[in-house]
Amino acid sequence: MNRGFYVENRRRLSAYMTDGDAMLFFSGESVRKSADEDFPFFTNRNFLYLTGIKQERSALLLQKRNDLITECLFVAKPDLEREVWTGRRLTETEISEISGAEGLEDIENLSSTLDSLFSSRQDMTLWLCFDALASERWFDIEREFAKHIQGRHPHITIKNSYPLLAAMRKVKSPEEITAIHNAMKITEAGIRRMMRAAKPGVMEYELEAEFNSELAVHGQRRTAFPSIIAGGERIFYLHYANPMSMIADGELILSDVGATYDEYCTDISRVFPANGRFSERQAQLYQVAYAVNRAVMAQVRPGVFFPQLNRICREASFEGLKALGLLYDFADIRKYVWHGVTHHVGLDTHDVGGYDEPMVENMVFVVDAGIYVREWGIGLRIEDNVLVTADGCKNLSEAIPSKIEEIEVLCCKHLSELVDLRA
Repeated sequence: MNRGFYVENRRRLSAYMTDGDAMLFFSGESVRKSADEDFPFFTNRNFLYLTGIKQERSALLLQKRNDLITECLFVAKPDLEREVWTGRRLTETEISEISGAEGLEDIENLSSTLDSLFSSRQDMTLWLCFDALASERWFDIEREFAKHIQGRHPHITIKNSYPLLAAMRKVKSPEEITAIHNAMKITEAGIRRMMRAAKPGVMEYELEAEFNSELAVHGQRRTAFPSIIAGGERIFYLHYANPMSMIADGELILSDVGATYDEYCTDISRVFPANGRFSERQAQLYQVAYAVNRAVMAQVRPGVFFPQLNRICREASFEGLKALGLLYDFADIRKYVWHGVTHHVGLDTHDVGGYDEPMVENMVFVVDAGIYVREWGIGLRIEDNVLVTADGCKNLSEAIPSKIEEIEVLCCKHLSELVDLRA
């Protein structure tokens, strides 16, 4: 993203401020893993959306006075002695070039700056960004800071800016859509590589390594989320997290993966046969899921409400399962359809943004049709990412093989090459 993207996001957000208001956002800090080791730092997504800065112990302060907006980034200044151990910090010039922020201060001055600000006002509002799920965690910097402020400056009114950011982020700008397009090209390359590498006897983690290697080829070290690579019965664990098993002949392989580009995520599920050919039952169930995926996609357009997509998913799944003799009462549909069909995609894989309001142009979300039949030992899902357009939607993942014949050609070509090499 260029600096103009972040400048515009701050401008749009500041429109919600009234005179005398302040808004504060934190980048976050590393979380202790064990002993003297931390987990890799992951920037707060709302802070990133407003600044582009991926550095811990940073904060953004916006103020509105006399209808003018002032902004200041508080950051850890370069410290050569510390950087020997913790890595290089961004310079002031780099921070300015990335964020477009007008003011820069040392993070060590944040507390005194805020104390001075709050002490000088008899009545003011401070907006903090309270993540809806953060209260479930052991530490939430925004809520801890709010307690501190309420104890020290009880006259300050505190409001939550999180819903404002969520509403902004769920409708994507042209820059964001471009980033998702680029991430999708990388995801496509990774999935095709896994399909070509699939064969009986391969380990799940070997396929995961193929995907990760392809991401590295494209300059990406981080996946959008922990990859799910599951064979056989392990497909029935929706968030299967231990890909250590061998893929047997005749099994299906489920891949639920995504690459990122410029921090924007993709989330794609594909199913392919280890031996290159779908069995009759596998193909029958796959065609049902594919038809459901397309039936849902056909209904995506501005003005449609998200619950309608879940209803279409269940209804289309019921018709397909009924035709296969698996289901006769719609009331039993949850036996085979376990999860919803959509969620937003963006800076987070399960991106912010509610589902109560109708779709609007430039939203990006998944269409995820999943059907799981334990008695057949077959579970699968076909998940695409779509962009809402003026009169429908665009399937951003259309180039990733999803039809049975496309998948079999890709898998079997690889397997036939193996046979030719052995001969």
